[in-house]
Amino acid sequence: MSGRTYLGWFLAVVAAAVLAIIAFNALSDRYILGHPAGPSVQTVSGFERVLKPAWIDTLKPEMVFAGSSRMREGFDPAIIDPALGVHSFNYGLSSITAYEARRLLQDSLAQPTVKTIFMSMDAFGGGSAAQPVGSGFDETRLAVTADGAPTPRRALWLATTRYLSGGAFGMHALSDYLLAQLKPGQPAAERPDLFNAYSRMTSAGLRKDLTFRFNRTMTLTPWQRGEFDAALAALCPCDVKAVFFFPPDHFAMIERYMANDTAGLLAFKRTALADVQRHNAQCRSKVALFDFLTLNAITGESIGPDGSTAHLDLIHFRPPVGLRLLHTMLGKGEPLGVDLAMAPDADARIEHLRADVAAWRAAHASPAAASPAKVSGSHSED
Repeated sequence: MSGRTYLGWFLAVVAAAVLAIIAFNALSDRYILGHPAGPSVQTVSGFERVLKPAWIDTLKPEMVFAGSSRMREGFDPAIIDPALGVHSFNYGLSSITAYEARRLLQDSLAQPTVKTIFMSMDAFGGGSAAQPVGSGFDETRLAVTADGAPTPRRALWLATTRYLSGGAFGMHALSDYLLAQLKPGQPAAERPDLFNAYSRMTSAGLRKDLTFRFNRTMTLTPWQRGEFDAALAALCPCDVKAVFFFPPDHFAMIERYMANDTAGLLAFKRTALADVQRHNAQCRSKVALFDFLTLNAITGESIGPDGSTAHLDLIHFRPPVGLRLLHTMLGKGEPLGVDLAMAPDADARIEHLRADVAAWRAAHASPAAASPAKVSGSHSED
């Protein structure tokens, strides 16, 4: 075979492989976005940093849930949309950083159909100036740059990402597999073995997870606060409704936050409240700040024989809980938390967490009294 012939065959094989990848990704994308249970794929961890910017651009939602893996696991559009009569999108990312959280909010604001954004405050407790983004994050996929200008050649970057990248291939393949396991008409909620968001924490799982997260804290560094303030600044001129909230981790975990750094957690809440109050006083848009990180019906749940009805583990809540939280934050549900931005006694409510911890310790064998093997704590969401 001559060199020219070999080169021709080589280029033909490469072209065929590229076309096959493009075809697979294109067909998979259409299959996932058109499948009745397709929205539940948004709760799955994989290559979400790669595909979610493209999916939000195509799906054009009116309601967005952005933030950490708590958001990714806890808000399933497949159950939210029919319950609330909305078209929503889950923009949660595993182990998100504060910078990524701010950028997801900017990207959501740039979508003309979006009217409401919900964000978990723990998303702003991750990352650092030295490590501002996670693996797979690429700003060329977002609708606007960090300073709010339209992203140059974004359509090209989205198409390349969606149809040619290995990340898209991996997420499409995983999603295809999960959806193919469902029977016709079967929701993801009936297959917790496939869709982890619907699994349940057991009492043994609680003990194991508590050992793993024993040194965990929930605090806010100056750099992280700067990203939160940048997110608020992006909201200032907008008419989009934004709701931030401290998530309902199981109280065994909240007790650990308080045991490890009481001042840090309370300062996190007070700092976020002060920044939101300043925003609301100066900006056209008004922001809510709900606090579910208290002793309530979700966080104080006892784990029954069939496992938790509320939690996957100590820091992740199940999609039915996400729907309950939405009802509360929209003023239509049970009083699980309080909007600190509207509460006249907000500081007293924040301080009351000390009393909640005392009540929890009185009613339970305090985790602080035990001594599981300690591991290095972090702000990682997973």
